[in-house]
Amino acid sequence: MNELTLQIKKKALELGFSACGICRCEPFSEDTQLFFENWLKNGYQAKMNHLERNVSKRLNPKELVDFAQSVIVLTLNYYNPDYHKNKKSSYSFAQYALGADYHSVIKEKLLRLADFISAQAANSKQKIFVDSVPSFEKQLAQRAGLGKIGHNTLLLTEKGSYVFVGEVFTSLVLDYDKPLEKEICLHCNRCVNACPTKALQSPYTLDTTACIAYQTIENKEDISPFVRENMREYIYGCDFCQRACPLNAKAEKSSEKQFEPKKELLDFSNEQWETLTETDFQRIFQNSAVQRAGYEKLKRNIAIASLFSNSGQ
Repeated sequence: MNELTLQIKKKALELGFSACGICRCEPFSEDTQLFFENWLKNGYQAKMNHLERNVSKRLNPKELVDFAQSVIVLTLNYYNPDYHKNKKSSYSFAQYALGADYHSVIKEKLLRLADFISAQAANSKQKIFVDSVPSFEKQLAQRAGLGKIGHNTLLLTEKGSYVFVGEVFTSLVLDYDKPLEKEICLHCNRCVNACPTKALQSPYTLDTTACIAYQTIENKEDISPFVRENMREYIYGCDFCQRACPLNAKAEKSSEKQFEPKKELLDFSNEQWETLTETDFQRIFQNSAVQRAGYEKLKRNIAIASLFSNSGQ
């Protein structure tokens, strides 16, 4: 492995990333294209119409960043194992939204890594991304040897699936990691069986229209009756498939202090969430991924979850 590749990987870990892998910036296979096109044809993207645009950029990262020769892929663990047993409310937030907005946390680290690379290779170019452009991030992570996509459509690493993914596209030609040969997913189908709305139609196939995460965050309209009846306690996002995955039973706690749960997410009672004011929402969720849903949608979700809670199920 050349010296610069070693330095980049070392710096990534020093910045707090959980793992770093590197792959060529090249098109994905025809199989990937066919799978994605069929997924769109089935309408599984719901009303996220942006997924129908820039398909060629998703399939060929070189169109996204024309100067890129390599993609440095980073993961960052966000798991807080004590959240469910320590929170006072029966309502739940997805793990990824418990602390600071991951976009800002990861972007800061990626910028520092990109600056480091530029300092080592003065004539190189870098461009960073974190969940913000048409890119198959999980597939890039898989290509870079950081894990494999599991039945729940998430990236499974050897330490579980509670990880964010970010990238540095670079003009440098570096040493490349090989995709993992061994299987990580146990093919137990517990994730598929755990989904209360059956959004996981089958292994590797997510019907977003039925996904609790989509419905509680992205859906601007009324939530369908079937999903409402099966949302259970989640008021922002959903982790049912991750909680069911045996690989996550031994997942390590995140070392990133900015992902520690906000105090209110542990201390608030059901009644406090049900009477949440917009002022308190803005205070609690400043620099939080929950801002994506906004106050009105969160209140809508709480009202639905309260019916489940009050039913004694």
